[in-house]
Amino acid sequence: MMIVETDSDPSLWFHVPLHGTKSEFAQWLDLQVEATSLLHQRRLTWREKREMKKFLEGSVAMLRDRVQADQAFLFGPMPPQAAPLVLFAKQFACDEEHSPLHLSMMAEPDPSTADAGSRVETTPFVSPHFGEGLRCLRSWTAPDGSLMLSVAYAWNDPVHNIDLLLKGHYDDPALLEASFDAIDDFANTVRLQAAI
Repeated sequence: MMIVETDSDPSLWFHVPLHGTKSEFAQWLDLQVEATSLLHQRRLTWREKREMKKFLEGSVAMLRDRVQADQAFLFGPMPPQAAPLVLFAKQFACDEEHSPLHLSMMAEPDPSTADAGSRVETTPFVSPHFGEGLRCLRSWTAPDGSLMLSVAYAWNDPVHNIDLLLKGHYDDPALLEASFDAIDDFANTVRLQAAI
């Protein structure tokens, strides 16, 4: 497996540990609370700290158990009282030729699982490290009636014969839309590096 690296500002995007001991993870949670407090230049309330840790624990458990992500990254500038935005990265070995159809199959939701009310907008997305890929924005209605948004980026790295998927979803469309430029900037910094 290659390592997903980023040149993004480390005070804005934090690497999320998907593996390790409970004590290491607890330490990481404390660091995220401290970093968020510094980023927003105020002390967080005990409720904000508790909610942030609870959301992060749930997100990491979901990524470990259901998404099977290789790596994940947390966007720090979300308001402390809001759920943090987590983007996960997943790599796939690719032995077929790079094609727009192949990338769209990775980035877009499976039509058999997408509901009738979902909307998908797929556009080219050029990365300085991978060249042309795709960005897919999807909106749908959750069972409770709230609007959900997701963004996915897909590239083929012909040097390493790897397809890379970067994906995140959020249940506050206004906050996600306000963060699109920062998310695009982050996606532009992502690259693959051989593990040492």
